[in-house]
Amino acid sequence: MNFEQGSLKITNKMASLQDAQKGNAQKDYDDLLTCSICLETFRNPKYLPCLHTFCELCINTYILSIVKEEKSVGFKCPVCRNLVPINESQGKPETWAKQLPGNHFIVSMIDRKAIQKSEKLCDTCEQKNVSQLAVSFCTVCEETYCEPCESNHKLYKISRNHKIMPIQKIDEFTASSTNFGLVSCEEHPDKNIEIFCKDHSKPCCTVCATVHHRKCEQVVTVDKATSGVKQSTKARELMVKLIETSDKLGKGIINHKDNMTTFDEGIEVALTDIKSQKDNIIRRLNELELQLQNETHATKKKISLKMCDEATMMSSLKSTVDNWKNIFEACTLQGSDLQVLMKMEEISSRIPQIEKDISKVEREIKDVSISFKQEVITLNCLGSLKVAERSVQLETGLKKVNFHSGCVNVLLTIDVDVNKGGERFISGIYIDDDIILTDRDNYRILHCDHNGLTKEEFKIASQPTDVARISDKKIAVASDSSKNFYTEHTSIYLNSYF
Repeated sequence: MNFEQGSLKITNKMASLQDAQKGNAQKDYDDLLTCSICLETFRNPKYLPCLHTFCELCINTYILSIVKEEKSVGFKCPVCRNLVPINESQGKPETWAKQLPGNHFIVSMIDRKAIQKSEKLCDTCEQKNVSQLAVSFCTVCEETYCEPCESNHKLYKISRNHKIMPIQKIDEFTASSTNFGLVSCEEHPDKNIEIFCKDHSKPCCTVCATVHHRKCEQVVTVDKATSGVKQSTKARELMVKLIETSDKLGKGIINHKDNMTTFDEGIEVALTDIKSQKDNIIRRLNELELQLQNETHATKKKISLKMCDEATMMSSLKSTVDNWKNIFEACTLQGSDLQVLMKMEEISSRIPQIEKDISKVEREIKDVSISFKQEVITLNCLGSLKVAERSVQLETGLKKVNFHSGCVNVLLTIDVDVNKGGERFISGIYIDDDIILTDRDNYRILHCDHNGLTKEEFKIASQPTDVARISDKKIAVASDSSKNFYTEHTSIYLNSYF
């Protein structure tokens, strides 16, 4: 397949995705609103780095039940078993659940569902632990009110001119408003997210923008960042990627289950062959028969356990990807533009890791078969079991690219000042959002930003030939003099160690 065919396939998948989105516009997404621990609608939902969400009380109870050590490094997600790292500064396990980020998107979906069923309670009354059905909605405060609270709201000078509508018409407001579903800043809960830093792909409030992103070059308002986000190419490509990955894992699970069945059948065939072989020898070989049968059953138990673990591993990965897919699908259909942007960035940042995990599974999983190899009948042995393994790959459904007939698109060109010398010998790597280049002929290392602009030049004594990343803060540079040296990088300077 050449590149043009690959582009056509993605286009067709995106078209199919749009058709599916239209058909699922009214999807309930009850599964997304149900805690997998208590199996009830979320109460104060908190989400983990893997994006699985739980009630605060449920995840707190879970943490306390599994964390026994005083200085634990974290806990594993109840669903995908990924480790949730915890710093010492986060205190005792009793406080971990409370410090987890709240899932504002899930809360908005629960509220929307309650409104549609006329079950939404007055937000003001809830603050007083009073349950009273809401009848109206303030588009400015984004709160629901019962009749008495609505009247009080209109009495205050600051809220007298707020637009209040019947709760039955809230769908009309949410469909036309880009501000519905405002999200509070995690660092400054009293501030709403109003800014988006493109340099760090992170939404923030005005305080964060002033303190943490004042030197960033691409900082825009959330209105500009979220404009057309649901119809953006990145959103469509992310959904296609999630669908393809889910399909890939689904096919892998089916194939693995088929192999498990074949393996069990092979076990039965092996046992039959063993018995057939035993019937051809004299009575005193019965003890050897029993010994070999025991070996067979032990092999079955060992390999079956291994295969079950592998199946569980793939199911866990699929569960994670399906959860991301459902979250993002629900977000694009029922969330605000800001929520879509935030979820898109959260999920996109985790795609490389899940792909690494899938690649690791591909390398570790083997197709297993078993057969009984008959030997010449002796008094010492009936035969031997042979377990054959071969590597398998989870198919993505995409054809391989033909690099002979395909073409390469140049995405970025970096000028390393060719006037300083003749032929160039250059290598490079990505470090976070920056690029590190080695310039052999000019005895230097270049530190560039993500746009290829040189931030600094680092002169060295020997000619660098290649560069590799060895940790989050260190790189290794090879040179013609066969001496290895390391450089530690930050966003401002390079410091060498010989």
